[in-house]
Amino acid sequence: MGLFTAFDKVSHEDWRKKIEVDLKGKNFEDTLVWKSEQGIDVQPFYNSSNLPTNNTPLKVNNNWSIRENVFITTYDKANKKALLALKGGADSICFIGEISSKDEMDMLLKDIQIDIIDVNFYSVNIKQIASLIDLKKGSISYDFLGDSLFNSQPINLDELAELTASNEDINTITVNGEGYHTANTTIAQELAFTLAHGVEYLNKLTDKGLTANKIANNMQFTFATGTNYFFEIAKIRAARILWQSILTEFKVETVSMNIHTVTSSVDFSEENVANNILRNTTKAMSAIIGGCDSLTILAHDNNKEKADFANRIARNVQHLLKEESFFDKVNNPADGSYYIENITHEIVNQAWEIFQEIEAKGGYLAALKSNFILS
Repeated sequence: MGLFTAFDKVSHEDWRKKIEVDLKGKNFEDTLVWKSEQGIDVQPFYNSSNLPTNNTPLKVNNNWSIRENVFITTYDKANKKALLALKGGADSICFIGEISSKDEMDMLLKDIQIDIIDVNFYSVNIKQIASLIDLKKGSISYDFLGDSLFNSQPINLDELAELTASNEDINTITVNGEGYHTANTTIAQELAFTLAHGVEYLNKLTDKGLTANKIANNMQFTFATGTNYFFEIAKIRAARILWQSILTEFKVETVSMNIHTVTSSVDFSEENVANNILRNTTKAMSAIIGGCDSLTILAHDNNKEKADFANRIARNVQHLLKEESFFDKVNNPADGSYYIENITHEIVNQAWEIFQEIEAKGGYLAALKSNFILS
């Protein structure tokens, strides 16, 4: 006879009654329930009755790419920074900036093996960059719709549609949700705005003749993660559930969500920069346990003279989580956690309601114009 079969199951209601007795007249809700800023009432305990019936869609494994951003000032300096990052254990590089010629591209990628390294280019001039390199791994992308947050220029997606149609192996569409995170939104709003952003790409590019399956397969999402540890885990998990539901409506069944995460710097301390290392670590843990595909940890110190050291520490945080904590060895480590599963689906429900409001207003761009998004 197994150990657990010797004990009767205790229901959620029985646990609550026992707690109320121990409270000796104090109100359960007022005393023990946390009214979170996310609009979710966090209970003092959860059990199996709190588990949702539908499962969170999973990645094949919990491995992730260690990505470092390299801003292009000069091509020689950017190349040296990228090589230093790769030597230090990064396996994904994101070059941010413009490249105008084959000579500049060759200088930028000198000694970088693009067949095995995940190389990403983030630039408005996607067509030009694509003409300079035959990339089989990584991305050439720009968030054209997200750019409408900051300027009023007409949105032309012709080049994006052309690049997406002609590429099978790389991501060409970036949906950048970082700005929503830093704009003092709730997690549900952040998700709803980001997903509506992604749906706008689906609508705009299908109008240009691409299939929804093709668009979704070439799309990557970027989320920032903050210090609200368990809620940030739940956010990444909720994003996968919501996006899967959306793709089902577009008759897309076999494409998984590609999630890149960046540690948020909005709560960094300028006086005690070493504390930012701890903040980065918990943010990274949230992203990884939530199920990100790649992760950029921002440097804990903005002092330019200490940039190489700060980037090294950021990479080493990820190495510690992989090589010493084995975060990449356990698939879906949050699976079955009554608390995380519960708040995941609370966030799903809240975000879905907001997303439906956006759709009712005409979609992402219309909601931006009416100030419903980031009002």
